[in-house]
Amino acid sequence: MKPVIWALFDSGNGCYLQAVKAYFKEDFEIYAIGLDIEQKHHHFITLDLADKSGLFGEEPLFQTLNQLPPPTIILASPPCESWSNANNIKDGSIYWKRPVVRNLFGEGRTKDFALVPKREFYQKTQNWVSRPSYTRMVLSRMNGELCAFNTMRIIKHYRPLVFVIENPATSQLWRYYREILNFNGMKNIACYNDYDEAFSQKPTCFYSNLDLCLKVPQYRQALYTIGSGHKVKKRHQKMISGYNKRSNIPLLLIKDILTACLRKIESEEK
Repeated sequence: MKPVIWALFDSGNGCYLQAVKAYFKEDFEIYAIGLDIEQKHHHFITLDLADKSGLFGEEPLFQTLNQLPPPTIILASPPCESWSNANNIKDGSIYWKRPVVRNLFGEGRTKDFALVPKREFYQKTQNWVSRPSYTRMVLSRMNGELCAFNTMRIIKHYRPLVFVIENPATSQLWRYYREILNFNGMKNIACYNDYDEAFSQKPTCFYSNLDLCLKVPQYRQALYTIGSGHKVKKRHQKMISGYNKRSNIPLLLIKDILTACLRKIESEEK
């Protein structure tokens, strides 16, 4: 029987699924799971991974997943928006802040992920070209935290041989996992344009219980950059826009990840 991969949040352009079909068709059985924000694809099992029904004693999340073959590998790319440093303001970002604490030895900051108060939010973003919505920020933060929390719950519940969680290298998700949820892993860092010139540099962390032996990041100037289409960082750079395109992962990078997973599986079988 082939090892089973659950690819959580692989419901956009399905890069994990594409990589398995391209390089590991005979090695793995893969199930893509999630929602497509652009509603363009149907290759996945539709499931809201930000589900909070467990609060009311129901668990449709696990009821659906229990119908699938148990995973040997779980790959996950939870939404990065609310964990990103792209919208940084003093003391944190527009999604969270680290409150100041004062004592006899001076000032310090807590490890908390406190919600930015509404008045402070608008004060700190009043000079922004595009004024963000506080309501949208709160909902995005809730969605991001639920996705991250449920990803951890799924991994702990089904106990795959290997788990890999993807987010930007500077994402606050890693601090949230370590310091709030006590969920530890190994940081595997890679730059996307080291694997494919058609990608931005995008230093990315693949948080795992396994050393994935990825290429050492070169941090080279990329031909592409990520944005909304109204601003280009460098004159010669081309823009990558659209939620699904911005979320793409180079297939050769996924190939390296799955090669490491395959080695782990083979070593366990000896």
